[in-house]
Amino acid sequence: MRIRFWPEKKQRIRTAGGKWPGIRLFWLELQKLCRIPALHVFVMLCIGFNLLLVTGSVYGEDEIACVRQARELAGDRMGADFSKKAAALPDSVQKEWLLNQTKDAADILEGYDTGRTAQQIIKNFRIEGWAAEALQWKYQRQSSRIRALIRRNASMDVGAAGMTTDLFDALFTKLCRAILAEGILLAVFTALYLCRREYMERTWQTVYTTKHGRRIQREKGFAGLLYAAAAYGMLAVVSCLIFAKAWQLGRIWDTDMATQFYGIHYMGMELPFVPWADFQMHSYLAAVLSLGLVLVVIFYMLGHLAGLMAKNTYTAFLTVLILAALRFEVVLLAGDAGKWGIYEAALWSPVMLWWSQPLWFSDMGIHAVVPWQECAVGAFCLLLSGVLLALGYGYFCRKDLV
Repeated sequence: MRIRFWPEKKQRIRTAGGKWPGIRLFWLELQKLCRIPALHVFVMLCIGFNLLLVTGSVYGEDEIACVRQARELAGDRMGADFSKKAAALPDSVQKEWLLNQTKDAADILEGYDTGRTAQQIIKNFRIEGWAAEALQWKYQRQSSRIRALIRRNASMDVGAAGMTTDLFDALFTKLCRAILAEGILLAVFTALYLCRREYMERTWQTVYTTKHGRRIQREKGFAGLLYAAAAYGMLAVVSCLIFAKAWQLGRIWDTDMATQFYGIHYMGMELPFVPWADFQMHSYLAAVLSLGLVLVVIFYMLGHLAGLMAKNTYTAFLTVLILAALRFEVVLLAGDAGKWGIYEAALWSPVMLWWSQPLWFSDMGIHAVVPWQECAVGAFCLLLSGVLLALGYGYFCRKDLV
């Protein structure tokens, strides 16, 4: 039986059919990635490594359990009322430890002088010129945040008492940095594999002489980006669930990030951790992993760009690795030489953005000269990487591949 269509229906079918080749190629490339055992094995190895990282750092379970009970019974803000209610806990060594940690607690942000902090940093690191002026301006802006935190009694949050620093270091300094590094490596491997697959299998002449031709790199790019983002998301969620199961924190997840039990230590200075927004432990973790996703996308685009420009996969990977290492060298040499303009400029790179992750969303000391600099760096690198990838794609579609 012959099926007849109205003219409008025929036009819609022809219009949709013109889009199907690109969509079909996108799904085919995504399916290829999902069938690669090596990528799945890499993700499983990362999860296994994170499992060992988490379980190897867990200790003080009795202290954590005591603080968890105290937060449920006495609340989360230290003071006379907290100590009185916490004293009703069953007698134990951990109870005495907690009461000693929290007795006579005072708001450390009361009287905190941001101008003095700026001068101390400038003096200790011998910073001069516009960098010193920018730091002074940044810490002037921090004064309003200090006042807001004082009104909320943020530094009086009991957190995990004396275990807070160890707990935060285990989560934010070790686990989150590992998750981001693994996501970055996975993104680069995915980009390079998809970009150079035809060359590795010696089918590039057949593929690039089709009607779609070299434009297939566009579909490859989107497919790899979706895969890398999804793999990073799964890796982050599973790793954080392992952390939550291992530590059993309960209401400690509500700890204010400005608690006095957590601070920044460098060059003989002990500074409070002052975030630019009201973050609790769980919301801060979500913010870190969200900015981490941006970082993964940036490295994916850089990896894809390297794959388009280089002659083989190994050269492309070494190019990305060497450029990342050079950033560290520039920062170290500029800091040692006192070239603070070069030092601050070198911080506006994805590599240094990853390295400064434990200080994200705070004043970041000498690692930032403006508030929310990590977000500005992420947006700048994302835009620049996108522009460079678009230019690289255009060049790849025109260059001689022989």
